Amino acid sequence: MNDTAWYVVQCRANQNFRAQENLENQGFTCFQPRLRVEKLHAGRRTHRTEPLFPGYLFIRFEEYGPSWHTVRSTRGVNKLVAFGERPARVPASVVEALMQSSQARERGEDAEPAIRPGDRLRIERGPFANLEATFHGYKGEERAIVLLDMLHKQHRLNLALKDVRPLAAHA
Repeated sequence: MNDTAWYVVQCRANQNFRAQENLENQGFTCFQPRLRVEKLHAGRRTHRTEPLFPGYLFIRFEEYGPSWHTVRSTRGVNKLVAFGERPARVPASVVEALMQSSQARERGEDAEPAIRPGDRLRIERGPFANLEATFHGYKGEERAIVLLDMLHKQHRLNLALKDVRPLAAHA
């Protein structure tokens, strides 16, 4: 009886890609949803792809076959997510939906911006150092337009991205 289903593997710290590679080398079908995000690095906006669920990946196998024990002993794998003694099944429809949306995200169609208009920033350097401002928009790859409230008026400043730091990540 071919009773394959999708399950969730918890990977060891920072070993998602190693676990996936080792599982696929053993013939398993794995899926790790990814998200293309924008990061600020050294004062520049960069784009990179990161796991949507850091530390976890999906795997397809037969629950009552020998593969359950093989999966658990694979390098990079910490354990199978389970409820009691049985690994937790994930509906195929959920994994398929994640596959479709993940493909769009990897192409950058939904790249998550590093800073959004309205986000609060701290100015790190220059004459306005240690003041808080509101991000208004980008001006090229290395500059930001911020709004600074001073003397009962809102001032528009053009600053280098390396001179500002987001106060809190957006939800």
